[in-house]
Amino acid sequence: MPRPPLPIGTWGRISTVTKNGVHVASARVRDFDGVTREIERTSYKSKGNAENILREALVDRTRTGGDDLTAESTVLVAGAKWWADEIEGQKAFNTERRYSEVLDIINKGMGGIRLREVTTARLDSYLRTIAKTRGNATAKVTKTVLSGILGMAARLDALQSNPIRDVGRIQKAKKEVRALTLEQLREMRGIIAAVEQRTHGDLWDPMNMMMGTGARIGEVFAFRRVDLDLEANPPTVTVAGTTLWKKGEGMSIQTHPKSSTSRRELILPPFVVDILAARELDGELLFPSLRGTVRDPNNFRKQWRSALEGTPYTWVTPHTFRKSVGSLLENVDDASAQLGHSGRAVTEAHYRMRTHKAPDLRAQLQAIGEAS
Repeated sequence: MPRPPLPIGTWGRISTVTKNGVHVASARVRDFDGVTREIERTSYKSKGNAENILREALVDRTRTGGDDLTAESTVLVAGAKWWADEIEGQKAFNTERRYSEVLDIINKGMGGIRLREVTTARLDSYLRTIAKTRGNATAKVTKTVLSGILGMAARLDALQSNPIRDVGRIQKAKKEVRALTLEQLREMRGIIAAVEQRTHGDLWDPMNMMMGTGARIGEVFAFRRVDLDLEANPPTVTVAGTTLWKKGEGMSIQTHPKSSTSRRELILPPFVVDILAARELDGELLFPSLRGTVRDPNNFRKQWRSALEGTPYTWVTPHTFRKSVGSLLENVDDASAQLGHSGRAVTEAHYRMRTHKAPDLRAQLQAIGEAS
C-alpha cells in the first residue's frame, strides 16, 4: 500500500549526514502547490545546528507559501492578510483608522503568537488585560478585529474554528440616556441666542439644524446646497455625507454618511426652513467655517462648551440633540428612521430617554397611616 502524501504545508522526518566536516540536514516538504520536494540546509558547527537551520527554513517556507495561512503563521501575518483582503479601502475612513490603531495594539501584544497557539483561554486573558489597561470600549473593538482575523484564518483552514467565539463577554456599564425635554430645548435656544448677541459667534444656525433634524454634527457640517430643497413640499434636506479629518490634509467631506442606513431624506420643520432661507450662502456648504472651508466639529464643540459655562446645561453636547429628537418622537420606528439607524434596537438602547413611573399605590400605602 503506497505511503499517503504529506499534508500540504508540512514536512517529514529530518535526517542529517556529515560529509567532509559539513553537516547536511534534509527533509521532504509538501509545498502549497501540492508537490513534495526535498530541502537541505548545511552547517559547519554541528548536526543540531544544521537541523535547527533547516527547521527555521521549513517554517518560513510553510508560512510564506502563496497567500495561504497555516497553523504556523503568526497573528501578525494573519492580521496583515486580513487588513489587505478585507479592510483596506473597503471601510469608512474613520473605521479603518480605528481598526488600524487596534491592529497595532494586537501586533504588539500577541503578534508573534502562532495561530495554533491562539486558544480561547489566551484570548480571554488578553482581552481582560486590554479592558483593564485601555478600557472596555477598546477591548470590544479589539475583540471585533481579532474575530475578523481568526475568522478568516478558520475559513482558510489555518484554524479548525474561531476560538474567540467562546471568550467571556466584555461588560460595559450601561449609561442612562440623558436628553433634553421640549421645555429645556426651548430654554437652550434662549441661552444660545443671548450668547450669540454678545459674541457674534455661529452656534445658532447649526444648533437649530441639529435640534430640528436629529442629524449628527458631522452630517450637519457636510450639508451642501445641493442637498437642500426648500422649494419642495414639504422642504427637505438629504444626508449624503459626513465630515472627515485626515492628518496633513485637514477637514473634508466624505461622500457617504456613517452607514448605508444613514443616507436619508429629512423633512425640515418650519423654524429650520426660516433659518436656512435667511442664511446667506456664497459657497456650496450650508455651514462653512469662517474661511469658507469645511467646518471642524471639534472646534464647534469647544465653542459650545465655552458658551454653556455657568449655565445648568454644561452637560449638553451636540450629540444630546440627537438623543433629544429620538426621545421626543413617540414611535420608536419613526425615531430610528429619522436618526438613520439600521433598526430599532440601537435607538431603544442609546437614543431614548426613559422616565420610570411608579404605579399608583396610594390606597395600599394609606393603610400605613391608618394603622395607628
